[in-house]
Amino acid sequence: MWFALSGATIRGYARKQGLTASSVTRYLRGLNLPPDHFVADLIDVVGQLPDVTGRPDPRRLRKLHREAQNAQPGSWGHTERLNQQIRDARKKARDAQLRRDLVEAELTQTKRSLSQAARALDSLTSRSDSAGNVHTRSWNQLTEELLRTQAELSETKLLLAQARTQLVLLEGELTLLNDRLTERAGTAAAGQPESWYRPAVASLPHWNVLRQLLSDRQWTPDQIARLDKLSTDAVSQLSDPRSEAPVRRRGMIVGYPQAGMTTDMTAIVAKAIDAGYRLVIVLSGPNEAIRRQIQSRLDHHLAAPAGTSDVFRLTEELFDYRSLAAQVGGLRFEKSVHSAPLNDDRNLAQSGTRLIVVKKNLTLIKRLVNDLKKISTPLDEIPAIIVDMDADSTSFSERRALGSALAKMIDILPRAQYVGLVTSPLSVGLSRGDGAATLFPYDFILLVSRPEGYFGLREFYGPAPSSSGLEFAHVRMVDRGNSGLREAMDMFVLTAAVKAYRERLGGGGFRPHRMLILGPMRLEPLEELRGQVLNLWKGSNFDTPAGRARLKKLFESDICPVSHHEEGLLPSSFEELLPSLDVVLEWFAGYPIEVAAEAGISSLGAIVVSSPQKVGSLNTAGLTVVYLDAPAGLSALPAVAAASGFRTGYQDLVRIYVPNESGGDGNSFLDHLTAYQDADEEIRGELASYALPHHESA
Repeated sequence: MWFALSGATIRGYARKQGLTASSVTRYLRGLNLPPDHFVADLIDVVGQLPDVTGRPDPRRLRKLHREAQNAQPGSWGHTERLNQQIRDARKKARDAQLRRDLVEAELTQTKRSLSQAARALDSLTSRSDSAGNVHTRSWNQLTEELLRTQAELSETKLLLAQARTQLVLLEGELTLLNDRLTERAGTAAAGQPESWYRPAVASLPHWNVLRQLLSDRQWTPDQIARLDKLSTDAVSQLSDPRSEAPVRRRGMIVGYPQAGMTTDMTAIVAKAIDAGYRLVIVLSGPNEAIRRQIQSRLDHHLAAPAGTSDVFRLTEELFDYRSLAAQVGGLRFEKSVHSAPLNDDRNLAQSGTRLIVVKKNLTLIKRLVNDLKKISTPLDEIPAIIVDMDADSTSFSERRALGSALAKMIDILPRAQYVGLVTSPLSVGLSRGDGAATLFPYDFILLVSRPEGYFGLREFYGPAPSSSGLEFAHVRMVDRGNSGLREAMDMFVLTAAVKAYRERLGGGGFRPHRMLILGPMRLEPLEELRGQVLNLWKGSNFDTPAGRARLKKLFESDICPVSHHEEGLLPSSFEELLPSLDVVLEWFAGYPIEVAAEAGISSLGAIVVSSPQKVGSLNTAGLTVVYLDAPAGLSALPAVAAASGFRTGYQDLVRIYVPNESGGDGNSFLDHLTAYQDADEEIRGELASYALPHHESA
């Protein structure tokens, strides 16, 4: 009646709101809860009507709408609570900023007073002892004040960083929830994707091939079942590739570092192909070695089963994406029923899948986008899935340009589904900043549970046996310079020897065996560090009496107490280890230790020097020792997590060497590492409150 009185129609009002007529009808009939802006505009329309009987009271309408919002579990009511939390977080950040500014001013004044006292003390060196003692006491007091103020400044900086991190996460969560409540995302997140997937997918030939391969590789039924569930839940959250109207969806899977996410991706791709997706684009990250590994994995695990259409690979292990003309089959999709769109079930059953594994390189992405624009098949008919394996290792500056290029790819593919894989909830992939809003997981998040047998940050600084004299089981604090680095390299050799000893007794292989040295970001000092490592290695003298004595001392004081406590297999004495030590030293001589600035690790025994930013592209299989060189900045925190993963058979041998920074001011690298782990777990808990159900990692 109100629309008739205002001269409007349902269809015309829907166009004004950017909605479908059916959506407006459902809102007006109370079948769906409308968003705030719809109610506000409706009140405005009603307010312009003539004074007629039955016109609703705007205040009562707003009150009823708010009550309905708050009654929605996990959505509107949670949004209101989030808004309050964001207001509190902003105040906390402002207070932390103010406190930091005050402490910095106090520190400046203390340093000035200390300098004046130093000059006064120098002038009194030839005067009486009593006067000197007075000024010495003043000097000591000022020194204590300086140390106290510096500690307070470090604390306020950490509080400010934590407040800002919490604020970013809360704002991201609010954005996600608000977007879910719109017509586009709200109905999908409520379970609609699941309703299309199971009835539409009668058989899973590609998944069945992968499942058999994993079974042949001794995967347990429980591991396969967990992978099955995770991949089903992920593909269920995508839109129906056969739907008449194209729908884009964007989501994220949050796992753990080195916890099998490549296998997760492979299972998702297999089931997406079985479901009808015919264009698969996998973004591998900026490093060619990692791209080749992902390409190889997909080539081996995605063989077309009998009776199914082919999977055309537009990239190969030896080359990245080139151009359409050079690719076998190109991007021309086959149709058996030419009068029907490609996404018609009859055409999807006969059309081959195009698989592209491309580095996250701006030039290559732009080239691919240009090629997609040229193909003859209408782009709104192509069911496409974009899997981003590098969603959390790209810097903000890189995301700005890459995010724009990927946004264009998504824009020209109306049926594109974006799935990002991240290994930490602190990932930039869960931020909308710096032009990355297009990749934000508006529609769903899958939170992978911590896998059984996983070795991560919390294990790094677990307590050592009380009788050992060590503080931590796996973290060693050493002085910077050659002495600390030599100890870490000695541990690299010793742990290889222990692995070889266990291999001889049937306890698994010791290769690959790797050590990671985290150095500075700039190339010149990184090259200097490489030279330092090579010189130390050449002068280690592992086969001399002095070198053997050094290794024996480290074996007895470090490896023995920890491995015995964690029930790791060890020889009864260092002398019993010597044959295995000779084996690995001979092996290292045959395969020279490779000191690389990036990920090109060709040998199975390597000491790799890398900046923290490059660690995301490294192959960390067999990584046993991590050494943190100066500077030990906060940027190195995610990089240290590279030692995480399934260290089956040698978990007791993992060691992390960090700078020995005393003072107890809460600002050491170990303090930051602990805070990073706490924040990681806390934010996973926050995400769990609105993410889809947890999934066990396979």
